[in-house]
Amino acid sequence: MLKKRFYSYWLLLPGALIFTIFFIVPSLMSFYFAFTNLNGAFQVTRFVGFENFVTLYDNPNNLLALKNTFIFAIVTTVIKVFLGLILAILANQAIKSKVVLRSILFFPVILSTVAVSIAFKAIYHPSTGLLNVFLKNIGLDSLAMNWLTDPAIVMYAISFVEIWKWTGFSMILFLAALQSLPQEVNEAAKIDGASPWQQFRFITFPMLIPVLNTNIILSTIGGLKVFDIVYTLTGGGPGNASNVINTAVFKAYAAGRNGEATAANLVLFIIVLIAVLALNKFINRDNSR
Repeated sequence: MLKKRFYSYWLLLPGALIFTIFFIVPSLMSFYFAFTNLNGAFQVTRFVGFENFVTLYDNPNNLLALKNTFIFAIVTTVIKVFLGLILAILANQAIKSKVVLRSILFFPVILSTVAVSIAFKAIYHPSTGLLNVFLKNIGLDSLAMNWLTDPAIVMYAISFVEIWKWTGFSMILFLAALQSLPQEVNEAAKIDGASPWQQFRFITFPMLIPVLNTNIILSTIGGLKVFDIVYTLTGGGPGNASNVINTAVFKAYAAGRNGEATAANLVLFIIVLIAVLALNKFINRDNSR
């Protein structure tokens, strides 16, 4: 009887063991390494306390990377979630080509991030790129810019690539939620004289709050952890203008400053944790009353 009682836990043991070895243990080790002088051979030479964190703070390039990370996460999250909701509503309409429309809108999600970044790097080229060539051909020469070499706009150009690629993922989550909502409530409201906007505002949108919460949290985490798009498009340049936390971590590891890089990773972990907890509490504040 006792063996039967703990049978389900024995089934979980292999997965829990793998998770512990490859996630929990490395995470705990990184917390320790963040407070040490970790050399290029990943050997701890001495315990330095908060010295790595002070070094991170004293480096203006790291502060710029932190700022860029927040800009990227906020811009991409807001636009991806907003566009995802709009596209989900459109794709949920009773039209003959809705399956094709959904496939087209979701298609960028399945593409390789590196491949998409390389394609947009060519599109953004200041002289031969498709975007600037198009703008010049329609007489909008003033809008043709150095998209990836101008420090003032480079983060927004990179953000557009992220938005283009991942808005379809946000859309598909909203679309799944819309299709699972009970239609009887909207039909009753329509009979009572509610306009389409009133139906959406007071009936549909409140029921989408859990999915909205999921979308915002996933987009925020992805934005704060961004690396591949930035590194492929600019490598953190021009100079350090588009550096984000993960590119700074990569460069620190490449330079052999492993303790500093691990400390930056720990900072990123804390930022993501605080952001997720704060967003979850803020979005669900009305539901908890």
